[in-house]
Amino acid sequence: MKKIFSVLVFLTISQISFAGSLDYKGLEKISKDNTFMDGEGIPYPDDKITDKKNTLLIIFNHGSSADAKRDVCSKKAKVGKIGSGGLVPAIASLHNKKINNLEIKIYRLCSGVIGFPVKTSVKYYDQFKAKGKIELVDEFKQMRRQNIIINKVEEFKNSGFENIVLAGWSAGGWASLNLQSRFPDKVKGAIAFNPAFAGPKKEWSKQYPQWGEFRKHQINIIKSSNSLKGIIFSHAKDNFETPETLAFFKEFDGLTFIDYSEVDCDKGHWMPRKKCFTDYVEKNNYLVTFLESIF
Repeated sequence: MKKIFSVLVFLTISQISFAGSLDYKGLEKISKDNTFMDGEGIPYPDDKITDKKNTLLIIFNHGSSADAKRDVCSKKAKVGKIGSGGLVPAIASLHNKKINNLEIKIYRLCSGVIGFPVKTSVKYYDQFKAKGKIELVDEFKQMRRQNIIINKVEEFKNSGFENIVLAGWSAGGWASLNLQSRFPDKVKGAIAFNPAFAGPKKEWSKQYPQWGEFRKHQINIIKSSNSLKGIIFSHAKDNFETPETLAFFKEFDGLTFIDYSEVDCDKGHWMPRKKCFTDYVEKNNYLVTFLESIF
């Protein structure tokens, strides 16, 4: 039977967001750890930024754990501690740099509310096995995170920030790409380090096919866009997504795809936390070149 993935109209909430309208459990608590961070990962108050019009704001989005768990996002997470919400060092190093007269500031956003409980995921597994399709009427974590992130973008735009880029590692990178493709008027570009959200490839492709279908749904949303301005870093030894599984992104003319499989100093998915990766990015001037191309 042909596998069909159908989404009920109810889930248009996953593509349309309204500032201030979200009421996810735990969101208020984790939002208290949202903060601007300097190049050392030290938090500072937003009133330190006095010229919003000439600021290039990078909103950094952390990775995610299992859907039934709230993500760790520590306010004092050190640079490189990406498993607890710390900045990817290559992003932290951009603090206060100038891109065509715009000064870069970095905001670390905590958005990892709980998504599916395990029983809900099992429900979709059973549904897919029985019908060969999924009728999605719940929000998994990635969908919720995207709503939270775009709401924060809207808040920043309403407060005077005009030049906003999303960046992120793993699930945060995936969300950044998805949102840039859907809201190009609000998000000028996306930087994604090892983007993924559906778990290890062996799980979404075989063990948990419902997550393979959720992944297809996300890909279809991205492909429905006319454009995508972003830069992706991907590694062949990443057990979540590889240059091969992410190859569909190469269809977008505005997308720069960096296969950095030649770098080998950590497990593939975790490579962005290491100095060798930062050195590689800076040596090739990838991020500055990308930002200069859109501003």
